[in-house]
Amino acid sequence: MAFRKNPLKVGDKFKVEVDRLTKRGDGFVRINGVAVFVKGVGVGWKGEVVIEKVGPTYAIAKPI
Repeated sequence: MAFRKNPLKVGDKFKVEVDRLTKRGDGFVRINGVAVFVKGVGVGWKGEVVIEKVGPTYAIAKPI
């Protein structure tokens, strides 16, 4: 199976609404089809995030 290139880049900013948590307790959203883990937020949190790290199929973000 071929993976498409992750379109997100470090420093990108997005407005999101967290609708679920990971097993580690981080917020989880999808941006442009990519799984994004948001540190330190809960379900229902709405706001802007900035991408801190980009992997091949995921990204890690923090609220700003």
